[in-house]
Amino acid sequence: MFFKMSSKNKKVIVYIDGSNFYFSVKKAFNCKVDIEKFCKRLTGKNELVQINYYISPVIQSSNTKMYAKQQSFFEKLKKINKLKIVFGRLEKHKKDGKLFYVEKATDVNLAQDLIFDSIDNVYDTAFIVSNDGDFSGVVSSVINRFNKEVIYVAIGNSKSISYHLKKVASFTFRVNKTFIKEIMI
Repeated sequence: MFFKMSSKNKKVIVYIDGSNFYFSVKKAFNCKVDIEKFCKRLTGKNELVQINYYISPVIQSSNTKMYAKQQSFFEKLKKINKLKIVFGRLEKHKKDGKLFYVEKATDVNLAQDLIFDSIDNVYDTAFIVSNDGDFSGVVSSVINRFNKEVIYVAIGNSKSISYHLKKVASFTFRVNKTFIKEIMI
């Protein structure tokens, strides 16, 4: 077991902000990781109740190659026991004549699940895998109002991790090269 929270096994859910996770790992370690091994290594001998992976699917007509790669990735995710993919959406925007897409609803979906799963007492401890400081309010609320443990899984250097999440989380776990080395693909 890599990470030990207490002597008593706890019910654990891992909430992964997919896009944030992918780019944080790529930037910090220049690799891809086995998500199932990543989550199992995080949670150790505790009861892994569920893994929620939040992502917005690429629009097929916008980039067929990227769409195909992402669909293949989704098929791999679907094979992971207890993993649920929660989809947001990509909205098309145009600025200065340039077309771009903005991810929508993934953060709201993650925050909503963190709260509802807490209310329903689905977990004792939640791992939030994202460097997005916007989650600090919901993390603080879940800790203070529902007496849950929320561990911020920080990926990257001091400049890329979230000061706000680090400040409010029950604990911050810094993913390092040693941790990543065991789960690289």
